[in-house]
This record gives sequence, structure tokens and C-alpha cells, in this order.
Amino acid sequence: MSKPNIKIPIDLTNPGQFFACCGLLELADRLWPGAEGWFESDQFCINIVSGGSLQSIVKSLQQSTVSNTMTVAQRGRLDELTSMKKKQREASPGLEDEKKALESLRRELPVTFVGEIMFRIDWFCDEFAGGSRFKTWAGQQSVLDIATSMHGGMGAAGIVSESTLWNSARGIGLPFNFDSDLGGQGSAIDIGFSFDPLAGSETTRIEGTCKPALEILCFVGLQRFRPHELKGENRFVYTAWQAPLAPSVAAVVACQSIRIADDPTYEFRLLYRTKYLKSFLPAQPFQGERDE
Repeated sequence: MSKPNIKIPIDLTNPGQFFACCGLLELADRLWPGAEGWFESDQFCINIVSGGSLQSIVKSLQQSTVSNTMTVAQRGRLDELTSMKKKQREASPGLEDEKKALESLRRELPVTFVGEIMFRIDWFCDEFAGGSRFKTWAGQQSVLDIATSMHGGMGAAGIVSESTLWNSARGIGLPFNFDSDLGGQGSAIDIGFSFDPLAGSETTRIEGTCKPALEILCFVGLQRFRPHELKGENRFVYTAWQAPLAPSVAAVVACQSIRIADDPTYEFRLLYRTKYLKSFLPAQPFQGERDE
């Protein structure tokens, strides 16, 4: 067994933490090609032959710029239209529709990280392979805004060591709701209303706490790593592999395309907070597929 450079505490019944560890391995391999990861009891381990640390990964991620695939011309045009008064836009046919179309692009296009870590995330646009089913935000929410908030919030969480990676921060914006500790707290129906529409105004905004590193790393991890879906059952299965594996191989094992005996396997469900807003619920040991 390889000796790990990095050991992260992990609750394997939290699917958000599991896929965040997958995202951490993905970034480690981008920085130091050949990095391998595996799960060992209540820890996620990463071995980097050339040396490396969690602090280096976090620093590289924090120093990256979060953007999306809009062109410079599209961004400039949106800024131009936004700066105009509404009456001015309405006086020229087509300007309001153009602004709405550009705003839609800003909300929905793939997210990019630019810096020492170069990464494009577009799984939420993926209807063919099913990645979009893990899109937890509603259509009028901006994936770029959420990613930017969670990325920026890492600094407020005081992440200084492996044991503090899952630290919480308050008032940094709405999370993706990948953290099942949030998903298990109740839905909008349970509460009687959704916090999300209130977030647009400082007078109505309700500031909660979330774990920004978990949220942004899970967002990264889902690009390559996906759970196995049991069709029609709202059950998603993942395997915590126990042998050192590179991301390209680990992703195949995690989704059970390759099954290794005795590797712990878990299943979780999605909580539908509204018709569109979803959260990850806590996982439990896999109960097996149902007999037809």
C-alpha cells in the first residue's frame, strides 16, 4: 500500500463528502500527474510521488479565477445592456430579448477555473450521460454565482489543515446543497417556504452556514465521478475503493462499472425541495438491487 501525503477525515454516509474527496483527487492529479487516492476506514488518502500537500491544493484552487464559457464580446454586450435603463432598452426592439438571452447564458453555461489549475465543469449540461440529474439548483439560479460564492467562501472557513477542510462558514451565499448534513435538515415544504427566493434582497436574505470546500470540491468531483443510478428508484450508489487508484480508474470503480469485492458501497437519494431544487440526502450501506 502506498504511503499517503494527504489524509482527510471522511464520513462515507455523506455523499457530498465522498464526491468532494473525488474532486480533491482530481485536482491533485492536475497539479501532480500520477496522484492516487483511496479510502481507508474513516479517512481519504492521497499519495503524490513528487510530494504535495492539501494546503498547496487549496491555495491553487483559491488563486484560480472562476468564470464561464461566455465570450469576451458576450460579457461586454451584457454589461452594456445592463447599464442601460429599461425604458431605453424597450425603445429599441429586440434589446430586452437580447439581454435576457445573454443573462441565460451567464446563468447556465459551463463553469471554468483558470490559473495553476485549469478546469472546465459542464456535467450539469449533460443530458445524454445523466449528469444533469444532479443539478440541485433551479433554472433562475446562476451556477456561476453559486460556484463563485463557494470558491470565495473557502477563505472565510479557515481551512488551515486536513482536519479543517470541512469547516463551515456563515453568510457566504447559497450552497449547491451537496452536503447531506444540509439535505437532512428538512425541505422547503417542511419549513413552509423556501429560503432561495429571499436571497435576492438584503432585507429578506436569511444567512445560513455551509461548508464551502465540500460544496466546490463536490462540484469539481462530479465532472468525472458519478454514482450508479438504479433506474426509477431515486437511488444512487457509490463505492469507496480501498486500493490506490488514479482518477481515471477510480471513477470507474466508484460508479460500479468495475466491482471489487469487499469495497464498502453506499446508496443515497435526492431530496426534492421544490419541483426543481434538490439536495443530497445522507447515505446508508447499499441494500442491493430490488427483485423485479
